[in-house]
Parts: sequence; C-alpha cells; structure tokens
Amino acid sequence: MRSQYRLLSFDGDMTLWDFEASMRAALENTRTLLIERRPHMAAALVDITPMMALRDRILADEGASGLSFAEIRRRAFHALLAEHDRPDEALGNELYAAYLQHRLEATSLYADTAPFFGALDKSLRLALLSNGNTHPQHLGIANYFDVIAFADDAHRPKPAADMFSHALMRTGCSPADMIHVGDALDTDVAGANAVGATSVWLNRDRRANDTAIVPDYTITSLDELNALL
Repeated sequence: MRSQYRLLSFDGDMTLWDFEASMRAALENTRTLLIERRPHMAAALVDITPMMALRDRILADEGASGLSFAEIRRRAFHALLAEHDRPDEALGNELYAAYLQHRLEATSLYADTAPFFGALDKSLRLALLSNGNTHPQHLGIANYFDVIAFADDAHRPKPAADMFSHALMRTGCSPADMIHVGDALDTDVAGANAVGATSVWLNRDRRANDTAIVPDYTITSLDELNALL
C-alpha cells in the first residue's frame, strides 16, 4: 500500500540516533584531555556539569539566535577556558575537534531506526533536516536520503522554514505532501506546523507536553510511524 505522503523528513539527534549518550561520553573524553593540558583545572572540572552549563548558557543567549549547535559547542569550549583559566584559541579549537571526533565515533542508531528504513515504502522521498552536525554517513544510513540538510549548510536552524523549504524544492513536493518526524516540539513540530507539513512528535521518553505547540501526531517509537504513513 502506497503512502498518502510523498516526502518523509526526519530530525537526526535524539530522533534517529542517541545524541545525548554520545555527547556525554565525548564531553567526558574532552574533560580528560583538558585536564591533561591544564592540570590545575581539575578542581573546577570534577565532572562535565560546568561544560554542559556553559553550553546551555550560550544557547539561551539572544546572540545565539541563528547559530548552529556545532558553533555553540565550539564557543562553549572557548568560554570554558576564558572563565576557568585563560583564553587560548589553539587549545579551544583542539578541544572542540577532539570532542567532535569522539562524539561521532560514539554515536549509535536507536534500535528501531535501521529496521524501519529497511522496510520503508520505496516510493517515499526521504529527507534529513538537522540542526546538529552528525552526518548519517557515519551511521550507515546516508543512502536512504534524497535530501540531507544541516543548519551548518547556510540554512537557518529549525524552526525556520529554510530546511523544510529546501527539501520541498529538491523533491518537487508541496507542504501537503510532507510529513516530518522529530523529538523536539520547539524546532521540529513548530517548524513543520509553520510550513504546513504534517508534524509528528517522536516522544521516546513519554515526556509531558507543557507547551502550546501541538503536533498532528505523537508516537513513542518509529514502529508506530508506519500506521501514519
């Protein structure tokens, strides 16, 4: 049976792969590297909490609007050095590079991702629209996608329409043809709603929706998505 949609788009982090686990592992690895380079910082970095707090603080700043998550993370490492030691451009860049490499190596697909793509209706066009910077080629699923777009590729981050519009243009589809799946209400669901696509909130942790953002559908695993297509 063919899908009622022509274009199925996905977020990446925390939708198709476990970004949170790999992010924490990469921060632990980078913390170890930083203490090797600056042993006196061990007292201020007994765990990764200060590193996460700095990233969240930069993300919440009005000046971060339009920045990719990758750039925010890079700035967080430089801010960490400036606040707890001294500014060091070379070391900040080294920390970011080490973090990124380890995170990519540590990232893994959710258990339902590969089986879902393997059994998917081949007539559907597929798109990956990500504010992050984990490329699906690192996870062996890049060949499934007709369109891969990142906020780093001169697109504004979701919920801006840029990546949605890019996917629609590249596939020759209309918003009514499109269904978008993501874990974030404020970026994925709000963005899909704004362009007139069908929005699906992938709520793996069964979190409460305490926002005014209303998804068209809510699912807890990709296994439930087939029924919507």
